[in-house]
Amino acid sequence: MITVSSREFRSNQKTYLDQVANGAELLITRKNEAFKIVKVTADDTIVSKKEFFDKVERSIKEAKNAETISMKAGENLTDFVDRLIAEDKVEYDSKTE
Repeated sequence: MITVSSREFRSNQKTYLDQVANGAELLITRKNEAFKIVKVTADDTIVSKKEFFDKVERSIKEAKNAETISMKAGENLTDFVDRLIAEDKVEYDSKTE
């Protein structure tokens, strides 16, 4: 992890962001605070706290109402996911593969 002051970061922003783009983690310090900068990847998602808890609450309600989907006996995970996609039960983004 690279640690720099906020002043040093401002002076050499491109250099440090290039290093982060290549996989480094950057810690920027300012007085009694610190900020971590990492590269966002395709696996990262950014959702608000409200959106996250709304999804959790909706999932709990679905489970209580038996609105869940289960794997069939003898079905492997790939077949299960393929079935969910074919039955239009899940959102699928082929760009994340």
